Amino acid sequence: MRAEHGKIEGPFAIEEDTALYGTIAGDATLHRGIRFILHGTIAGNLTIETGARAIIHGTVAGRIYNEGGRVEIFGIADAVANGSRDAITIIDPAAHVRGRP
Repeated sequence: MRAEHGKIEGPFAIEEDTALYGTIAGDATLHRGIRFILHGTIAGNLTIETGARAIIHGTVAGRIYNEGGRVEIFGIADAVANGSRDAITIIDPAAHVRGRP
C-alpha cells in the first residue's frame, strides 16, 4: 500500500492501494478493486466504485457516493449516498456524518 503525505490537485483517480495522510484539493474517485485509507482530507466529493473499499478516519468535506463498494466511516463526511444495492456503508457511532443514508 502506497502512503501519500502531500497535496494532490483534484479531480484525482485513486488507482492503487493508498493511505492518504495529506490532502486532495477537489474530488476523488476510488476505482474498482482498490483499497483506500484516509487519514487526511478530501476537499470535495469521494466516489467509491463497485468492489472498492474505503476506510475514512479523516475528513471528506463533500459527499461520499458509494456506487457498490464498502465504506467504513470513523471520521467526518458531509453526507453519504448509496447508489447501488451492493453498496455497504458502515458509520461508526462516533463519526460525524450530516446526511446519513
